[in-house]
This record gives sequence, C-alpha cells and structure tokens, in this order.
Amino acid sequence: MNQANITRAACASILLAALAGCSSSPSESDVRAALTKQAEASGMGMISQNYKQEIAKAKLVGCAKAEAGGYKCDVANAAGAVANARFVKADGGWAVVNER
Repeated sequence: MNQANITRAACASILLAALAGCSSSPSESDVRAALTKQAEASGMGMISQNYKQEIAKAKLVGCAKAEAGGYKCDVANAAGAVANARFVKADGGWAVVNER
C-alpha cells in the first residue's frame, strides 16, 4: 500500500469514527451530567449533596431514537424505579428535554 492510500484510509477511519459518535445515544455519564445540569438550571441553584448522590446512582437502562429528535431513555434510580426522559445533543453536551 502506498503512502497516499494509507493516508486516505486513515482519514476515512477518523471520519467514520466521528460520524458514529454523532449518531450514538447518550452514555450513563452523559445522562447523569444532563440531569445535574437540568437540576441546577431549574432554580435549585446549588443542588443538595443528597440529590447529587442520587444522580450519581442513576443507571441507564436503555435508549431508543425519539421521533421528535434525540433519544428517549429509561433511567433507573437507586431504588429501581424507572423514569423515561428525552435527551438531545446540545453545544455543551447532552440535555434533558422537558415534554409537556
């Protein structure tokens, strides 16, 4: 394989990896970060240490693409109760979308 082919293959691999990252659902740490941002933005200001610990225990059960964009994800708390929320990719990472 010559140098030009190696360079093209490397560029193609990097591009595919970047595109794959754009289409993937949020990770468990992404979900936790989005929940923390939402709590802080909702007027709670400095969220309590207990609430931070509850968010830290949250488990991502699974996600599916949402018709309205982003992903609908099931998230379980430490007690095992599962809630569903929609997450969208924003400039600063993932964000929770409040649906009414």
